[in-house]
Amino acid sequence: MGSCARGARALFLSLCTLSFVTSAAYAQDDKKKDKEKENAAASDTGLGLTPGTPVVATLPGGIGPSYGKKPASEQDYAFDFHGLITMPLRLGLNQREGFVTTEQKNLVLHAPPVVPDYRDSFAGTTVVPQPYAQLAFSYGNSIVTGTAIIKAWTATTAASFFDPTLQGGITDAFITFNLPNLAKNTYFAINVGAFSNRYGTMGEYDEGRYGTALIGRTNGVGENIVARLSLGNVVLAFEQGFQAQLDKPPIGLTTDGWNGFADPNTGTSLVMHEHLGLTFRRQLTLGLHHMRAWSQDDRASQAFTPDGTITVLGADMRFSASHLGHVYVGASYTDATDARSVGRILSVMNTQGGPDLMRNYLGPNSGGTGQLITLGAEYSVSLARLLLYPRDYNGKSRDILLSAFGIYSHVKSDDPAYNGDHKVKFGAEGTYTLASFFAASLRLDHVRPTSNVDGREFTIISPRLIFRTNWQSRNQVVLQYSRFVYGSNPVVRSGYPAVDDPMLSPDADMISLSGSMWW
Repeated sequence: MGSCARGARALFLSLCTLSFVTSAAYAQDDKKKDKEKENAAASDTGLGLTPGTPVVATLPGGIGPSYGKKPASEQDYAFDFHGLITMPLRLGLNQREGFVTTEQKNLVLHAPPVVPDYRDSFAGTTVVPQPYAQLAFSYGNSIVTGTAIIKAWTATTAASFFDPTLQGGITDAFITFNLPNLAKNTYFAINVGAFSNRYGTMGEYDEGRYGTALIGRTNGVGENIVARLSLGNVVLAFEQGFQAQLDKPPIGLTTDGWNGFADPNTGTSLVMHEHLGLTFRRQLTLGLHHMRAWSQDDRASQAFTPDGTITVLGADMRFSASHLGHVYVGASYTDATDARSVGRILSVMNTQGGPDLMRNYLGPNSGGTGQLITLGAEYSVSLARLLLYPRDYNGKSRDILLSAFGIYSHVKSDDPAYNGDHKVKFGAEGTYTLASFFAASLRLDHVRPTSNVDGREFTIISPRLIFRTNWQSRNQVVLQYSRFVYGSNPVVRSGYPAVDDPMLSPDADMISLSGSMWW
């Protein structure tokens, strides 16, 4: 009996020891996982789109593509190639005006469609699909990576004439340094080279339904520093950047299509920007933004031309939860002073520098001086994720994706014809995924591009059929029809460069067939 009792005690002590060691191991493993989560939270949180993200709106059906993968370690040098291609056939349908001969059809076809959907204009909606191809090549490891990106907004095979500005060539070339271990629960990254920073993008992973940065986009060569600190469920973020242009349009340059209608009266332009953010539980992100572009070049126009500045202040909120959807709300205040001399270093609402800001918002007689207040919001939700919560939804069954979006802008300008202008656009989209290979979508848009001129408003009704190879495939083919319902006084552009032509009748119908793939 004594030996049995001693054996039982020994067995009990062994089990207790094993239980303690196992519990300690699990506790250490939990701490390790918590630390990994904090480090991941610090590295994942961002205040804007990372350099190299394709310059596209949300794809039809609410698709948010992901691109590439990162090397796993410092020693793991790897070559990466990723990108996106979307090429649309799009035709505008209209009736021939004036006298029609027997050799002519009443129905006329236009490519691209003659409709008021322009990327640099407030009226832009991205409803008309645009050709776009991006090829990104990178080589490096988890610490340092070099990236070169080739972009094009056309395909030469399908173009009726060669426009060199649409063949972007190498648009971005930069080096990224990732420094995750400088301090506990921190993440640092430095980008050096030529690239764009975008802030105020309304989509969860892209530029949103309207394909624009609500606050601003930089276009230059320089540096961008990203710093994040994880404090449990809270991540503090700071971003800073400084960029300049590689050159300026030289005096004597003839403004023409081959050079993108460059303006030699703009000077060498620079931009600096700073951003503060706070993220809670990797779901709610609050951001404050400051961007300032300026030119102080004595070669800009005549010697007496004032140095111009464009200052943007912004604030936004982003909430992303798997079952509640994605919400973005943002506001920006743009203050331009003598911005006529500021080049394309900073884009506000997709405009290209000071001259383009004058053409689309402030007016030709403003001298580049005025203010712009912009408000924007976008919401997207998956009904399958919402209704199945707390169970996980893997995306491999039927779903309905709903979204609503809108932007409002108010203009104050020294040009009386543009002063006090109110601009508003809003819309909604619903996509029903019926099978692994098929979805149907309907998008509605209403645009009032100006309050200073009556009859310019229009409404777009766009049903779509979406075909894919699988539930979560990286490709899709979209067949779309759009009906444009205009007010009493619509205006579209014509000519080269394209300007408003009140004599041209816009197309009422559009059909398109586009194929997209990303990797």
